[in-house]
Amino acid sequence: MSQEHYKIPFAGLKPGVHEFNFEVTETFFESYEYSEIEKADCHIKLTMEKQSTMLLLTFEVAGTVELPCDRCSEVLDITLNGEYGMIAKFSDVETQNTEEIIYLPISEYQIDVREFIYEFIQLSVPIRKVHKEGECDEEMIESLEEYLISENSNEQDSSNITEGDPRWEALKKLTKEK
Repeated sequence: MSQEHYKIPFAGLKPGVHEFNFEVTETFFESYEYSEIEKADCHIKLTMEKQSTMLLLTFEVAGTVELPCDRCSEVLDITLNGEYGMIAKFSDVETQNTEEIIYLPISEYQIDVREFIYEFIQLSVPIRKVHKEGECDEEMIESLEEYLISENSNEQDSSNITEGDPRWEALKKLTKEK
């Protein structure tokens, strides 16, 4: 879908509630350089209430995305569900946007919701993305465990260093003298 598809011309709409639907697939994320989403099948329902001085926007996110597992890096299907709201106010005074409120010039006739859709999909993704217990790639987990440092191995390493290394003995003598 072209980027124009995400621009909603609200100038010709009557005051009241209007609904817009967007299907989001992996091609949507191709223009976002740092997106981890490999595949996507999301439905975005945008409810826009047009008022004389503002637009009330409600985004409902539903669908699935494929992301790498945080533990084993294998593909993981994640189900997304979320509802997010924001307000677009009309103002000729230049004002800083906030997380919930954006300001549009009174002369504006359309709103581009592409960035909002991207952000709300990202917000719907859980912070920790891991397979259920036992579903991770076992080979990768075994490889990672070879390099894992546990608290016990750290204590053993430090005691070996302080007991057997003559350089530590010299330092211990310095601290005892004072």
